[in-house]
Amino acid sequence: MNERLAAFHSDIEEYNANILHNPPKEGEHHYLPYIGNGVFGIPILPEALIYIKRGRALSLPIQWQPLISHPLLKTNFYRDATITHFTSGIVYRYQCFREGYYIEFQYYAHRIFDAILVQDIKITNPLSLSQNVPLKPQMSTQWDNYHIEVIKIQVDDFLDEYNLISGFIPLSNSNKIVTVSIVYKRPPRILQIKARSSIKLKFLTSIQYSEPTLMEEHHIQYELTKEKAIEAIKKAISIQHQSLKEDHINLWQSYWYTGLRISDSKADGAINGHKINSTLYYVLSQISKGIHDIEKNIAMNEGCYRGHHTLDAPRLWKDTSSIDAMNNVVEAWLITLEKQGCHHLMIGDPAAVQQAIVLSLGSLRFSNQHLEFNIDPQYLNRDYLFRRISYGNVTHLNISVTVGEDNRAVLKVAVDKSDSVYFGCDAGCLNPPVSLSQLYASIPVKLTKPLTAILYVTSDYQHMQDLRNALHVHAIDDAPAHDHLVMALHKHGHQLGGLPTFFWISICFLIIVFHLFLCKLVINEYYGHQDKQKVRYSKL
Repeated sequence: MNERLAAFHSDIEEYNANILHNPPKEGEHHYLPYIGNGVFGIPILPEALIYIKRGRALSLPIQWQPLISHPLLKTNFYRDATITHFTSGIVYRYQCFREGYYIEFQYYAHRIFDAILVQDIKITNPLSLSQNVPLKPQMSTQWDNYHIEVIKIQVDDFLDEYNLISGFIPLSNSNKIVTVSIVYKRPPRILQIKARSSIKLKFLTSIQYSEPTLMEEHHIQYELTKEKAIEAIKKAISIQHQSLKEDHINLWQSYWYTGLRISDSKADGAINGHKINSTLYYVLSQISKGIHDIEKNIAMNEGCYRGHHTLDAPRLWKDTSSIDAMNNVVEAWLITLEKQGCHHLMIGDPAAVQQAIVLSLGSLRFSNQHLEFNIDPQYLNRDYLFRRISYGNVTHLNISVTVGEDNRAVLKVAVDKSDSVYFGCDAGCLNPPVSLSQLYASIPVKLTKPLTAILYVTSDYQHMQDLRNALHVHAIDDAPAHDHLVMALHKHGHQLGGLPTFFWISICFLIIVFHLFLCKLVINEYYGHQDKQKVRYSKL
């Protein structure tokens, strides 16, 4: 098991993946293993259901279990670990059994063929005897309004039998229904794995459903969803031996080009990288294709993000260990972004939503021909790197915040790619604008009265000059250093670590002096006792 998990160690350390053993080990984060593509989502758990769109989130369950698994009995002795890989959109599950064989599952909701669930299974038998390995098939539970039929799927020379399950889901508090059609292939119940060999299996499932409609339209929607489900699985079959997985991974990785890196904090309740990446993964998993590259249109970014920075919004970082809790967090995020000026980006694909999220994390806002870093300097008590913020068609900005030895924040800005010259100025824009390039330019962190943004970026030099007259500040000064007790909480988890260096030097000096004094007393006592003995003996 350890050998199989070793490949993920670097990603786990970088918070690009999360591992969860069964039962969980000490220190592991209880984040729900989950896959989704904005059309459907599935928690990777025993007896998990498919969830489809209702409202903003994928929160409407279909009473059908889509996952193929190994049936586990109480008498089984096994080891089990699940890895949710955030940047590739794949959940890996590894199981090792006392009988000697082990199984690797890979689950993903395909990003390009967004009606397709892919399940890759590899069973390995390293022993000198063959093994019979059981598999648990897909099944329906408490779904009364469905029927199953067997259909034949032919793509070129490929011909095989699949099951088509169709039905409808009544919507609560409504007189409407959602019609669902699913095409899938059942696995064999028993697989014989020869000695010292392995077998690979791939199972594709096509999931289609209608918009909410009246019951009278169910027959029409049944025919439509059935056709779409069959067509979707034919397309997936035609490409499965080429680049089905690779295309999915490449698209998922592109969503993370824009992002945030933050230094770890040991303070109680602090939001660290693993929590940020897992939460962003859940949100992106519930965003459909949308309009491609909308975030590269500067007009579509206008007004985003205009609220308080979301790292300081506890409701957005709640527990995500269950499907209901996770869906609640996703809905909270989507509502927040939509109502805080990012509504144009929310009709885009996951890359556009990722841009909105990253802007919100730092309270970065596009406003009337410029980007402003609209955060109170008191919150800059950790290191941040806002990576590849899209500013127009080909321009990307990197904004770095580091806390120096003097506990003061240092702000630096660089242009990753650019189609023109960009300028930056500090709070109040009283200092001359700084020309930005691929090399980081330092921008002093200022504190103004009234409070203004600490950074402005634009390609319009005259606009930067006009800002100086538009920002009416009464006072401006360097942002103060952060309290060493606050910094100690982040670095050590308690305030003792933040005591000044002189304090610890003084303590060490006093300890040394005390021990020297103690040694002197012992020595004086010893030699004083010897002298008394000599005097007594000389009188005899």
